[in-house]
Amino acid sequence: MTNSSATGLPERVSARLAAASFPLQLHLPDGRTESFGAGEPLLEVRAVNERGLETLSSLKELDVVEAYMRGDVDFDGDLLAAMDLRDFLSDTQLHVKAWTFVQPLLFGRRRLNPGWIAKHYDSENMQLFATDEAYNIYTPGIYLSEDDSLEEGAERKLEYAFESLGLRAGDSLLDVGCGWGGFVRYCAGRDVAATGISLSRHQLDFARRRLEQDGVDATVLYQDFFTYEPASQFDAISLMGAIEDLSDYEKVMRRLAAWLRPGGRVYMDFAAVDHRFGVPSFVTKYVWPGAFRMVYLPSLTRALAKHHFDIVEMQNDRRNYHLWVRGGYERWMRRRQEIVEAAGEETWRMMRLLMAGTAHVMSERSTRATAYRLVLQPRVAAGAGVVARAAGSAGCALRDRGGATLASGSPP
Repeated sequence: MTNSSATGLPERVSARLAAASFPLQLHLPDGRTESFGAGEPLLEVRAVNERGLETLSSLKELDVVEAYMRGDVDFDGDLLAAMDLRDFLSDTQLHVKAWTFVQPLLFGRRRLNPGWIAKHYDSENMQLFATDEAYNIYTPGIYLSEDDSLEEGAERKLEYAFESLGLRAGDSLLDVGCGWGGFVRYCAGRDVAATGISLSRHQLDFARRRLEQDGVDATVLYQDFFTYEPASQFDAISLMGAIEDLSDYEKVMRRLAAWLRPGGRVYMDFAAVDHRFGVPSFVTKYVWPGAFRMVYLPSLTRALAKHHFDIVEMQNDRRNYHLWVRGGYERWMRRRQEIVEAAGEETWRMMRLLMAGTAHVMSERSTRATAYRLVLQPRVAAGAGVVARAAGSAGCALRDRGGATLASGSPP
């Protein structure tokens, strides 16, 4: 054990670092250097000033994050591996977590949603420094090899989603939380009538410019999912990394079921945790505030059962999630100077921590989180044909996913 007189750290902190067995070198404000763990250090931690040293001594995760963001602490080395040390930090910021439940009760979720989404996404599209360049996808691609590029992974993922939804020319798609419009553009380029909704004005401005540049026709709307009232049903609905921001699964499934044509499918992908509300205080305070939750599968599957959705396909996406975020992290590190000039040092540091932490929890070094891709389809009762005939007799037409149109005088 390294004692406090040698390091300037409290003895309990020295003991925790020694127990971690993680190769670490600590640089103190007075110029002294101390090492912990065996072998070459994977991470160098620099307490730039006494305030930084005091924060490191607190072993409080949010405080350490904020010290790094304001420059009181610096990290050099393998930050992804160093996220192992999170197990030795506390994250008991109850006021941060409690406010996410109290705030909607006081002000209402519909009023709060735009600000919650804008917190991360109305940021001059700085995330694009870390995404693929073709479709600007902000969810995992599908990677056949660790050497696949972000562009290859994104193309493969969009192809998978397109085919899983059974889309073909002339069909209609709703993309919920459409981001920078990648899937909308992909589908519109294949003659699908694509509509995207989002609460980020910056993303929508970018999406509209790209649609115009690519010469494809699609609709992107500034629209809250929970207040959206589409004029007609859709053949397919996608939610790529969007269910985490929606989080009220029963309301989500009720609306999706109402918006789908008979035989239609839903594609979604998401990060998941093994217990409710497993979101770090750092993420809630600086990235995704409010109702953002990584998915807790028991709650989601209860909502699926209540609204009679079948899981047509389910794939574990954890490895893909890790490779996607790791690839984004590597681009973020390479482009530091550009990003700092465009968005500032604090933003660069904040996103560095977010991507390093996410890549870590989706890696073999951690069991904190996982990820999935789901394809869903509502069950259709045997009496659905009667409903279709009734609608047809009223002058309406219902198109099923087999391509038939059920209208007045048509067979069931």
